[in-house]
Amino acid sequence: MLTRGRIRLKTRPLPTAGLVVRWLLAAGWMGGIFYLSQQSSPLGGSPSRIEALTAHLVLYGVLALLLYCALWAAARGEQAGQGLFVAALAFALTVLYGVSDELHQAFVPGRTASEADLLVDAIGALLGLGGALVSQRAFLALRARLGDSSSHP
Repeated sequence: MLTRGRIRLKTRPLPTAGLVVRWLLAAGWMGGIFYLSQQSSPLGGSPSRIEALTAHLVLYGVLALLLYCALWAAARGEQAGQGLFVAALAFALTVLYGVSDELHQAFVPGRTASEADLLVDAIGALLGLGGALVSQRAFLALRARLGDSSSHP
């Protein structure tokens, strides 16, 4: 906060390097998905349905996780319920990106837009976010437990 006479100006700190890195990782991952989706055969040849499903689950699970980490760092807090709100926002952004990816594929020769792929993308996002929430909750519980035990001699 800056003070000049009777005027007080609230200033926001510049983004930390960690926050910028988290957003760059998410944007880079999105760029990688875009690159793969513009390829006529991104997995080299004709992938089996299992390979395609696995690719969608992993790509969108990781994207949701990266978006969650970036949004959580931007929120800068640990209020009750905030994790679920951030997860819901990360899920919505991931699915929205999946919609844009499917629309993009409709214009790529040899590719088609598919509602089934979008559903698998959403399932991948849920799996990634579920893993993020479970591991974050475990980390916070461990941190609280270590904090409590270290305060007692």
